[in-house]
Amino acid sequence: MVKRLIIKLIIEVGSTVAKSFMKAYQQTAKQSGGKAGNPFTEFLNQTMQAANLTHKPMTREEAFKILQLVPEKASPEDIIRVYWRQFHKNDPVKGGSFYLQSMLHNAKCELMKDFADVNEKEILEKIKKEGESQKGDEEGQKDEAKVEDKNEEKKEN
Repeated sequence: MVKRLIIKLIIEVGSTVAKSFMKAYQQTAKQSGGKAGNPFTEFLNQTMQAANLTHKPMTREEAFKILQLVPEKASPEDIIRVYWRQFHKNDPVKGGSFYLQSMLHNAKCELMKDFADVNEKEILEKIKKEGESQKGDEEGQKDEAKVEDKNEEKKEN
């Protein structure tokens, strides 16, 4: 007796589920104009649209905050200099974050839209040369300090 009720219940639930799938398929076919296709395409399209709505483009204010720049004083050189320094500080190889690098890159791209005529590569080369010359100056100062220390030691002896 109990077995019959369970079997009957399973059959009724199964037929109800099958009917609902058939209705969904028919509605999808009607909406697509009778074109043959996957009945779940609409669901996938809705999901993708929802995913696209959650991704918002970065605003200029956010970009300035990320790069820690003041909007009134921002020049292309400043933007790229700060971007380059922070990008390399956040290198995943050095223990940084790829996510932060992505945010820095997006911020730089957003702010550089105002300076479309500026060549970023030239500015970057200029910044690299300045960095190399500063390193050379620092090394020269260290060498001079060592020489002065040695001279002082000799005078004391």
